Amino acid sequence: MNSTKQNRKAVFNQLQQMFEDAAIEGPEAIQSHLRDVAFSLGAQAAVSSEPDQMPQAINDLVTQFGRGIQTIIQEITGNESKFDVAVYAVQQK
Repeated sequence: MNSTKQNRKAVFNQLQQMFEDAAIEGPEAIQSHLRDVAFSLGAQAAVSSEPDQMPQAINDLVTQFGRGIQTIIQEITGNESKFDVAVYAVQQK
């Protein structure tokens, strides 16, 4: 397994452990964990993208978010399904 793939697996495993730890504490801790992860991803996207690239960066993140949901739904139910997520507008205030 190459280094990038190993790093991604390690990050996934760490996030999974954080999720499981939050799950022990209950639904509010899970929601807090998910908000923290979303905030971190947003911050990383912001520092790694030029302002004019942000709509695409956000759309890419949301697309991957949807792929994660679709993958787990298929694993849990065994049913192949289509799950699309889209960003229709991003506004700077």
